[in-house]
Amino acid sequence: MEPQEYLSNLNDILVKKQALLREILDFTRLQKEALSKDDFDKLEILIAKKQARMDAADKLDRQFIKLVEGLKEKMGIKSLDELPFGRIPGTAELKGNTAGVLDLLREIKTVDDENIACMKKKTAVVKDRIKQSSSFRKVSAAYSQPGQGLANPYFDEKK
Repeated sequence: MEPQEYLSNLNDILVKKQALLREILDFTRLQKEALSKDDFDKLEILIAKKQARMDAADKLDRQFIKLVEGLKEKMGIKSLDELPFGRIPGTAELKGNTAGVLDLLREIKTVDDENIACMKKKTAVVKDRIKQSSSFRKVSAAYSQPGQGLANPYFDEKK
């Protein structure tokens, strides 16, 4: 395969990955909405859909790595930074597509970090409620011992 073909295939993969990352970003934003509304059923569905897109992106990454290794071997270079940008059609596009992927990843991470912080707050609130509930049960159990309110077992009643 010629370097131009490698670059064309790499750019195609990056375009597909950008589309997947946009979907992942949309799902991440929808997760934020679901968290704010405490809609955990919707959150679970969104997580599953997001995971499916992430799996597809991982598959594209594996293809990308294989093509990059083939291109580096064909060109006799150790890194894509050594590519002669401008001399081979598709190198500038590769750089732009790579930057686009990185920008989307940063944006996803920002929203995802916000979601994680929100989820940690909600988890802390639930933990506090569980502790309060547990403490209440202990106090209630102490005041309502079994056998209280029954007749004294040491006194016989007349028959």
